[in-house]
Amino acid sequence: MCRPLWTCGLSVALVTFLAATAVKAAEPQVEAPDQDPLISDGTPAQNCQWPTTALLLANGLCSGTLIHPQIVSTAAHCPYVNEIRFGESGGFAERVVSVEYCLRNPDWDPNENNGVNAGDYAFCKLAQPINDIPITPPMYGCELDLLTVGEPAMIVGFGNNEGESGAGTKRWSQTVIQTPVTAQSEVVVVGEVGNAACGGDSGGPAYYQLPDGSWRAFGTVSGGPDCGAGADTYTLISRAVPFIEQNSGIDVTPCHDINGNWAPSAACGGFATDPTNSSASWNNGCSTPLSALSATCGPAYGSPPDNNAPSVAIVNPPSGATFEPGETLDIEVEAEDAEFGVVAVGLMIDGELISTDEDEPWLFANASFGGGTYELVAVAEDFGDNVTQSATVVITVGGSGGDGDGDPGDGDGDPGSDGGDPGDGDGGETSADGGFDAGFDTFGGPGFNDDPEGCACSTRAGARDSGGALGVALGLLVLAGLRRRR
Repeated sequence: MCRPLWTCGLSVALVTFLAATAVKAAEPQVEAPDQDPLISDGTPAQNCQWPTTALLLANGLCSGTLIHPQIVSTAAHCPYVNEIRFGESGGFAERVVSVEYCLRNPDWDPNENNGVNAGDYAFCKLAQPINDIPITPPMYGCELDLLTVGEPAMIVGFGNNEGESGAGTKRWSQTVIQTPVTAQSEVVVVGEVGNAACGGDSGGPAYYQLPDGSWRAFGTVSGGPDCGAGADTYTLISRAVPFIEQNSGIDVTPCHDINGNWAPSAACGGFATDPTNSSASWNNGCSTPLSALSATCGPAYGSPPDNNAPSVAIVNPPSGATFEPGETLDIEVEAEDAEFGVVAVGLMIDGELISTDEDEPWLFANASFGGGTYELVAVAEDFGDNVTQSATVVITVGGSGGDGDGDPGDGDGDPGSDGGDPGDGDGGETSADGGFDAGFDTFGGPGFNDDPEGCACSTRAGARDSGGALGVALGLLVLAGLRRRR
């Protein structure tokens, strides 16, 4: 179900659209117990609450989100407008701002699932920027890692307050995220039975509060089941960012580059921390307490250089442990950085980088080895490009000594051992006919071995080149992106 509120005509007092009917489309609902308040019959916004949620009013009614002083995001199925209204009531707007133009995603298909799909996004560029209202920018880059099932989200919109009536008043409610978000996600399901979006809420936001107290807009209402009957589909605003930036020429992500890499500017901070504050005034832009410069995914803008290396240690298995051939084990690593956090941890076995992990806890799961002795070393890199190697952990598989099969580390096929010279065909680790992997049955868990495109052995565009500290130090580990883990 798309969620605009279509009308045949509108009076100045909005009498006609208050009783209008939205077109519905069947959508699987996520069952949950009834919960109050509802966005459809919930908390009416008081003065200056959620000031970045806007009303789009033309031959229908939709909601939108001010994600930049000059950009309002909304849904592709919403109508084009000449002006956008800010305030708590469509009939008594605190501000009415002219629109320079609106653009909808040209790839959006109104016939696909009745328009409720991943491409349901659009934006409007305001004729003049709104510089006094604290912005809630799009959730982007590593911030998206926080969107997990059961996490709280705030939904806001100008839709119906019950059934098919009562649109035109801004309402808000806290609800929950129902589906996980990954790097490949295009939509997210938000809401519960009795606590979800309704007709007229289309294009409106789902907000999330970051650990530093600041807020981000992460979703745009696309549609769902009947009003209050279940959760709704929200298009992730992060998917719309490249379209918005390329077509508007405006950077709407002050903390990241367009590829999601941490690249804070001076504007990466000063975001609202209390958008429910009703003691503010529209006369001063709904001024509320603001966040400091953001350090969500890395050092804040203008931070001093980090010259201190992280600490790293393999905590399991212990050095000297023995295992049976084919037995699986989890290799656990602890890594910390006192300044800005660890970017990633790599695991080396007998001098070869096997896998990398960008998410704490640092875990390399389901490792399985052939017979032999192996040296394990963990490597950590922080945001200052400082690199540390752990102490070596030695494990033995299948008893001590070599088994004659050329496995690395068992003494009978390694370079420099008794017949393990490179290129001699006897199983040496750098020979053309018995490479390093010969000693391993399998190696699972996180890292580039799990991705046929090699996600952890190639950088995102602009993230960093192979001349980074870890690449120079080891010639091995090139990161796929930044992750801050404190």
